[in-house]
Amino acid sequence: MRKPVTLAILILASLILQTFSFALEQPSLKSDRLHLTFNPQTGGLLSLHDLASNHNFVRQSAEKPLIWRISLQNADRKEIVLTNAEGPAPTCTAKDTQLIFHWENIPLPENNGSITVEVNVSLNKTADAALFTINALPSSTAFGLWDIQFPIIAPLSDSKTADVAIGRGTWGMLYEKSEDTITGEYPSNNLPMQFMLLHDQKNGLYLATHDPQARYKRFSLKPGGEFRVETRAENMGVPGNTWNPPYPFVLSVYQGSWMDGCKRYRAWATKETPWTRKGPLATRKDVPENIKNVCAWLLDGGTADEAAPHVSEFAGVIGAPIGVHWYNWHQIPFDTFYPNYFPTKPGFAEGVQDLVKEGATIMPYINARLWDTGAENFPEAKPAATKNEHGEVTIEEYGSGAKLAAMCPTQKMWQDKMLETIRRLVDECHVNAVYMDQIASAAPRMCFDPSHGHPLGSGTWWVDGYRAMLTPIKKFCTENGHSVGLTTENDAEPYMDNVDALLIWTPRSDHDIPINTAVYSGYTLYFATNRAFFDDLSYCLCQARDFTWGAQLGWDGPGLLNPEHKEKIMFLSTLARVRAKALDFFVYGELLEVLSPTNDVPKLKGKWNTPKGDAEVTIPAVHAALWRSGKNNQLAIALANADTQPHSFSFTIDTQHYGMPPDATLQIDRISLAGTHPKQKLDTLTYSETVEMLPRSAQMLALTPVTKP
Repeated sequence: MRKPVTLAILILASLILQTFSFALEQPSLKSDRLHLTFNPQTGGLLSLHDLASNHNFVRQSAEKPLIWRISLQNADRKEIVLTNAEGPAPTCTAKDTQLIFHWENIPLPENNGSITVEVNVSLNKTADAALFTINALPSSTAFGLWDIQFPIIAPLSDSKTADVAIGRGTWGMLYEKSEDTITGEYPSNNLPMQFMLLHDQKNGLYLATHDPQARYKRFSLKPGGEFRVETRAENMGVPGNTWNPPYPFVLSVYQGSWMDGCKRYRAWATKETPWTRKGPLATRKDVPENIKNVCAWLLDGGTADEAAPHVSEFAGVIGAPIGVHWYNWHQIPFDTFYPNYFPTKPGFAEGVQDLVKEGATIMPYINARLWDTGAENFPEAKPAATKNEHGEVTIEEYGSGAKLAAMCPTQKMWQDKMLETIRRLVDECHVNAVYMDQIASAAPRMCFDPSHGHPLGSGTWWVDGYRAMLTPIKKFCTENGHSVGLTTENDAEPYMDNVDALLIWTPRSDHDIPINTAVYSGYTLYFATNRAFFDDLSYCLCQARDFTWGAQLGWDGPGLLNPEHKEKIMFLSTLARVRAKALDFFVYGELLEVLSPTNDVPKLKGKWNTPKGDAEVTIPAVHAALWRSGKNNQLAIALANADTQPHSFSFTIDTQHYGMPPDATLQIDRISLAGTHPKQKLDTLTYSETVEMLPRSAQMLALTPVTKP
């Protein structure tokens, strides 16, 4: 009878030693690829080693490294901020491939209760990715959680060696050797996807939250300083609230470029999220053909008599399917008296109907977030507006000076108003697309209105509310004989299941990288290649680059039709007509790589509207990118020369690396304005070529695998 007792004592002693043994040593997790060590006194990260290269992303650890920072507030908005470096050391328990750090009953100041925090870090033996989660449980009658910063890694890397890649409202940005703090609010135009990438040469660090419910987050990274992800609690500041999110923060190492990091995010996002659950564009039945086929956009507005001649002329010059973004079709002034868009200007419906018959995609502007507080019917809308923590309506102001209320997307009154507006545009005005401004541009607003039925402050309800709004709109636009495309501003990811195309109109830079199409090509569409309407070369440099990256082109005004801009519109026409021949790649396919030439390609200077204002940019004369078809096993290289001089572009591609079968040969076909013509056959899967690019030209080289006999 003594043996079971003895065994139980031994097991208990083992567990106790396992829990407290880290008081004298550094807790660590190690896989075949990644090694993490933690400070036993604070639980903060001491080292982050990629074992493939023995590179440590934490160059010099802090004396008391942080891993979390938590803010609590009371009803008077008095704030308490706590970190893991304060107070007693956590207990640390090792469980197989996990470390669990536990801070029990950390006292809040002035006898306001306590908070218990637990951090879980897991790393499987063969994995290159560690998963971090945090739970926070306050015990206070006065204070509730406000926001949580987790994880914190500091100091991370070195500003002298680190490059940072992050999604932005146009394409994405590569910050090279930056000493600035790089931030973004998700989901919005300055952080459309919930990840950042850090590179020390070929050593890549993937920093992401895999949250399929798309909660608000703010990513922040100062190379050589602090990295953190800040998230707002649900029922912010309400005593008794907790934080126990069902998603992990993912920290992963890899060797390669920013493109490799993007493909990691794509692998998760295209399989695990509601915004991709409908599948790729190649299999979806609810995305109208006309919106997928647009190759060039015109930005116009006013009456039908004013706009229709421009549209017809633009369509004739482009020679490929066109779309028109039509502003000021309503009698109310722009950004005023929203959402009271009707009546339209005289002749709008008749003009639209004629242009649609000619094959154009006609897309009027409406705003999907705002109600003018100066409108006569605002009192009936006020209950559905977002309210701040003081119960006041959230007001935004733009160029018109009108005081516009940000509406709460969870409220049926607002959802119904948007559906009614779009029904009238389709049924009365015959449009075949509608643009809903700001949805994927503006970050989620906080709302503290208890009558709305959602958690106070923040939560999943913002994106859930828009999904509830957009789902019946999408259904109406694609059923019962309707085929109406839906678009919005900028490119935040969680709306793409109900929005077909995203307007990437914001400033461009020579530090852009195509993070958007690297992740979501084949799942959504991006349009607009503006911001370079200066001299001909500047314009053509922008069009050439963005053509190879996969954007639907254009979105400049009717001034483009003036004789002095003939060179611009002719190059736009060239690119649009080549795009029209390659929709299997640009619409349904996947961007695989931005190709760097193996020869010297000259770099040219132009002028663009950049995030820092109108400024000089330096851009290669010839751009090239590798795409995979979404309908078969083809690969294709897209090439465009923006210069008035011919240039050659040399490259070598190992096609087997991109999925070509090892027992195949290659058939190379050239797709150009002259049509599709056989170019050559290769017995090797390594394709080396020097392409002679004519002035202001574009082409595709399609690579088709052919099974050996």
